[in-house]
Amino acid sequence: MKFCPGLISVLALLALATGAAGIVVINEMEVNPPDGGLEWVELYNSGNDTVDVSGWRISIEDGSWRGDITMPPGTIIAPKEFAVGFGQRGWNHSGSGKAFLFDASGQKVDETGSRSDYFDNDMTYGRYPDGRDTDKDGDWGLMMGSQGRPNQVGKS
Repeated sequence: MKFCPGLISVLALLALATGAAGIVVINEMEVNPPDGGLEWVELYNSGNDTVDVSGWRISIEDGSWRGDITMPPGTIIAPKEFAVGFGQRGWNHSGSGKAFLFDASGQKVDETGSRSDYFDNDMTYGRYPDGRDTDKDGDWGLMMGSQGRPNQVGKS
């Protein structure tokens, strides 16, 4: 049986892209911003390969309320870098939430535990250090928002 070298290259790239998807995690979330602010969720690429997250969806759920954020076309996250997705004006929920991350095909990539923030301030929940993913609550800490920058628990 003969294989087309071009097809093998495409399949190899597809395999790399699929494997790379598992290294993007929800890294920080603002579920109750100060008045006039938008909810946001920061993604982090903890791997060594660039990942295209165009069309990936972040869903914040708070009881029966749900807000979806779709990453815009051309959103690329370089290794050890961040991308931020923003909610919409007028979202109205209790200031709590659990976030889910889905890739462009709809497969769940990551999720957070439920987080509560009732103070309408710049405090957020984030992984520390960035990208830490042991599936334990201790991966997360309350911190001053550091949107698009490394998380620093206990720093302002």
